[in-house]
Amino acid sequence: MSSYTFISIIALAFYVFFVATFLTARKNRIIRDFIWVLLVLVMWTGGSLLMRAKMWPSYTFWYQISLAGIWLLPYVYFCFIRDFAGEERKPSHMLWLILLFAGIGINWKTGFFLAPPVIVEEGGRTAFVYHMNWHVGIMYGLCAILVVRMGLMIWQVKKRKPERVAHLMPLLMGIVILYLGNLGVSVFKQFPVDILAGICNAVLLFYTLYVGQTFRLTLLGSRTNCYLVAMSISVLVFFSLAKELNRFIQEYMPELAEYDVMIVSVLVMLSALLFYNLIKRLFDRLFVKEEQRQTETLARYTMEISKSLNLKEIFSALVNVITDTLKVKKVYICIQENEGDYQAVYSSSPLDDKKFVMDQSHPLVSWMKRHDECLLLRDFKRTVEYKSMWEEEKKRLDDMKLECFLPLKDSEELVGIVMLGGKEKHSGFSIEDMGFLNSIESVSSIAVKNSRLYEKAYYEARTDELTGLLNRKCFYEVLEEAYRKCSRTSLSLLILNVDDFKLYNQLYGTREADEALRLIAQIIKGTVGENGYAARCSGKEFAVVLPGYDICSTQNLAENISLQIRNMNRNSKEGYLKTLTVSCGICGMPYAASTLQELLQNADRAVYHVKRSGKNGIMVYSDGILQMKKDGEGVEKHKSMYSEYAPTIYALTAAIDAKDHYTFQHSKNVAYYAENLAQAMNLSEEYRSILKEAALLHDIGKIGVSEHILNKEGKLTAEEYEAIKSHVEYSVGIIRHLPSMDYVIPAVIGHHERYDGKGYPRRIAGKDIPLAARLLCVADSFDAMTSKRCYRQAQNLDYAIGELERGAGTQFDPELVPVFVELFRSGKLTLVSGNNEERSEIL
Repeated sequence: MSSYTFISIIALAFYVFFVATFLTARKNRIIRDFIWVLLVLVMWTGGSLLMRAKMWPSYTFWYQISLAGIWLLPYVYFCFIRDFAGEERKPSHMLWLILLFAGIGINWKTGFFLAPPVIVEEGGRTAFVYHMNWHVGIMYGLCAILVVRMGLMIWQVKKRKPERVAHLMPLLMGIVILYLGNLGVSVFKQFPVDILAGICNAVLLFYTLYVGQTFRLTLLGSRTNCYLVAMSISVLVFFSLAKELNRFIQEYMPELAEYDVMIVSVLVMLSALLFYNLIKRLFDRLFVKEEQRQTETLARYTMEISKSLNLKEIFSALVNVITDTLKVKKVYICIQENEGDYQAVYSSSPLDDKKFVMDQSHPLVSWMKRHDECLLLRDFKRTVEYKSMWEEEKKRLDDMKLECFLPLKDSEELVGIVMLGGKEKHSGFSIEDMGFLNSIESVSSIAVKNSRLYEKAYYEARTDELTGLLNRKCFYEVLEEAYRKCSRTSLSLLILNVDDFKLYNQLYGTREADEALRLIAQIIKGTVGENGYAARCSGKEFAVVLPGYDICSTQNLAENISLQIRNMNRNSKEGYLKTLTVSCGICGMPYAASTLQELLQNADRAVYHVKRSGKNGIMVYSDGILQMKKDGEGVEKHKSMYSEYAPTIYALTAAIDAKDHYTFQHSKNVAYYAENLAQAMNLSEEYRSILKEAALLHDIGKIGVSEHILNKEGKLTAEEYEAIKSHVEYSVGIIRHLPSMDYVIPAVIGHHERYDGKGYPRRIAGKDIPLAARLLCVADSFDAMTSKRCYRQAQNLDYAIGELERGAGTQFDPELVPVFVELFRSGKLTLVSGNNEERSEIL
């Protein structure tokens, strides 16, 4: 073997090492392509080595194997870059492979492109001399076309995926060096410049793998293979030098000539052992020790965060494990807030600026949502997302000196982003660092997910779903805790009970009632702030625990809240909403209670006394004396204003009667039916009075509808029907100009709504329709069917009741219809439209 054989051995060692490593990696299309690249490189380098060693069957055979590797190398590189760049596989690509195999076959038989080298013996050394002609240009021309095609492909990738070009450029440079090295064979006729070019290519491959981070490998399984490869290399290297060593002993140490075989054997064995240990230590340093250290660190971190469901503890452990393991200078953790923005909530130093916020549309957030792995800033800068950022956003990332970003995901949802600064020794993030961070991401994401689920369950268990305040159970816990802490100071309890809320619910429906409760809760929470704890104790009752507050301060707070609640509906879009008030009871410790039970009982007594004294007031319990303060002018019990405006209303209805004789009597009939139905539903007298007034006024808006339409005998057109529907808005508009009568508006505006949501004007459905409107709907429809109209005769009772029953659940409230029908069946209600003789058999 020649003195240059070690060059082939070193090149082959690189390639065998990579093959052994990649064979244990997780396979995908790109890694399979790369393994083919490595196998072709082994074929080329191994053939060259065996050719120089003149192994069996002949050196020309191994020459042809090596040359076949050179022919195929550009094609396998082309396939690898094509798949790495995400390009589509085309049938024309197979044509290149056919041409290359044809060239290999022709050259094997005839040596047309490049004949085998000539062996020249010079001074006991063997050299292989190549004689090239113009035919070799065809071979290199085909290979050059493929290299150019790869360059064009990389240029196209640069436009679409610029972040990948940096990983592909070292590979392309390696191909060019290989190409130039093979061309240099004719210039350096004895020196294996082609094999040296292969070593340069191997170095570039190493750079691509471990610095450019093209792949992420799992080297745990390949460690044994690496040791075997290292041992094989050491034996091959010293075996190639054994002949030279033997000649040296014969010439310069003749006295040891008879022991030359033993000396050479011992030296080869010791040298091989030394070389093996050096390689082993290198591999241990590069992979094993660092891998073991990171594995142990990851295990400790996993154990630590698995014991905690507190987000701050998890964040603290996450920051510590990253800074201790990777020696990172800065770590920021951004978590998704309720609004969807990502706010910096934790950092490695309490002095760090945490005002950094990224909204959902931020390009970095968008990238993180689509990927499940960490991202280096230098790679992100090559992406389209980075180029779309505002200059201010780019400057902010640079000012924070960030270099790496790690996503925290809950399934497909991005719940947070970990942002890392540079490392202390100004070294970049290696492939091992990236793998460690990805492992940290997996564990941390699970921990954050569990913590968020726990916090969500904890929050839901302690808060009222409708208002967001503390619920009754949590209220008692907070009160007991405040009682213990304030045993030597003062503690006040304020209870607020919404006045006439059942009536409000009946007037406006559950949706408006729920919205009112939410608004009241916001007022209480906003007024109390961080000074106490607000809770919803029951449907319409709220409580406020005020540690450190005295009676006077609590009373001032109650007055503020009460005033805001009275004014809350004045600015409502629905201008007809009834004014709400609250009855407030206050008790304080140690002034008026010595135990927690007394504090609760005395505050309840104060509320009860306000209710009995006319509502809408604040009462303080002090040493058994109830001190009442009337809040504002107060709101009296409902007093009908109908009689005051009766002349005006009768004048309007008389005007309607002149246009449409049906409307005036119809309103009286509806009031009769609705009031009886309300009584059967056990509604209060006050409520029945409001309902009756609403029934008398529900069609007053027909004064604004054309007489021609009101009295038309035929079917209405679409335009005429829309005109008829407008009478609801006209009615509301008229009633709004009657002071203190606006309490009837909910029933008037909703009496044409349907239970299934297909009515008008608001198209609300079910319980969202105020109860008064649902009652009027049944009464109004029934009287319309049983009364004589200009376009038809009155329907009999059987027909009307049948229509009500068929419309129950769609047009009418299914709970009201059976009650209304039963009134007729039991004889408690009779027709008032002049059709009493048609009592029918259903009675």
